[in-house]
Amino acid sequence: PGFYDDVRELTPAERRAFNKAPFSLSEYKKSLSIGAVEGEAGFTTLERTGIRPSLDVNGIWGGYIEEGTKTVIPSKASAKISMRLVPNQDYRKISKLFEKHFRAIAPKSVKVSVKSLHGGMPYVAPTDMPAYKAAEKAIETAFGRKPLPFYSGGSIPIISGFEAILGIKSLLMGFGLAEDAIHSPNESFGLEQFYKGIETIPYFYAYFARSGR
Repeated sequence: PGFYDDVRELTPAERRAFNKAPFSLSEYKKSLSIGAVEGEAGFTTLERTGIRPSLDVNGIWGGYIEEGTKTVIPSKASAKISMRLVPNQDYRKISKLFEKHFRAIAPKSVKVSVKSLHGGMPYVAPTDMPAYKAAEKAIETAFGRKPLPFYSGGSIPIISGFEAILGIKSLLMGFGLAEDAIHSPNESFGLEQFYKGIETIPYFYAYFARSGR
């Protein structure tokens, strides 16, 4: 309860623009080896992974899990849970809401212990600031195509820290591809994208310098 209260709802025009990004649902399912996608009703897969928050169970353990059988009743069970938040959500508030709800649904015979590990505030770079315009032009110069503004889930909380403490906006330019399998055991980064990045960055500085900021 309350998890979605502060979520910024995009306008119909913003949602249409967001969904212009190239995306194949069949290829997406194939890459994940799944037969169907699940998620919040009323939103596309792109929107679910970009503009809507998530709550993920990353691991569950408890009881006897070795080979063979044992008729033990586990005295303890644990889980690790993470949440990807979106603009206007505060991880401190969400953490308290989660703990309150989890304690409320637990049977009276169960003791609940919740430990909040860390969190970061969401961040969005405005598409009308000079740095974004310079990056947009630099990427178009290097790749031959105009980039599309896009929300992407990630954890770089220092960026929102720069905004809160220094009062400045930051811009991140990434050159990785979906097939790079980021953070997986076989993570990779193609040399073509690496060299394109090297080509793009000087263009960015040149265009940004001319903008007068």
